[in-house]
Amino acid sequence: MSRPLDVSDLPSHGQNMSLEATPAECEALCHRFGLEALSDLSARLLIERARTRDGVRAIRVRGSFSAEVTQICVVTLDSFNVQVADELDIYFVSPTELADGESDSVDTLSEETLEPLVTPEIDLGELVAQHVALTLDPHPRRPGAIAQPGEAAADVAHKADNPFAVLGQLKHKM
Repeated sequence: MSRPLDVSDLPSHGQNMSLEATPAECEALCHRFGLEALSDLSARLLIERARTRDGVRAIRVRGSFSAEVTQICVVTLDSFNVQVADELDIYFVSPTELADGESDSVDTLSEETLEPLVTPEIDLGELVAQHVALTLDPHPRRPGAIAQPGEAAADVAHKADNPFAVLGQLKHKM
């Protein structure tokens, strides 16, 4: 999902952008993020000139995004839908303005995320896609899914040559 924006001619009052992923872009993001399905990905962003807490000139991108995602439950292996939504607030700063080791960092006192701005172009679509990925649960669990040991797990615990057999015996003594 690519939506490049040249920020060299950014209006003084900033620029509002609305992004919506096409079905083909949603399909590509599904493959990229290992999802069963992704739909209705949209974002509302404000891109403006700003200063960081330390007074450094920057391009600030802030807004919100949402999407409907279908994931596979790690417990039951069933598909389930989840609505993901979050906000983002990022400052793009010229590398010459950043102190050494400060790029791609978060100032924990002010929660400012600083990214280097190497070219005058910011790919807003990629920015939103990355934040969607950060919002996803890496171990998705369907609501109400409870992990219960199956018969196969019980059989493994009772085999004498299994290294966990001793642990299984200790469990029964407790």
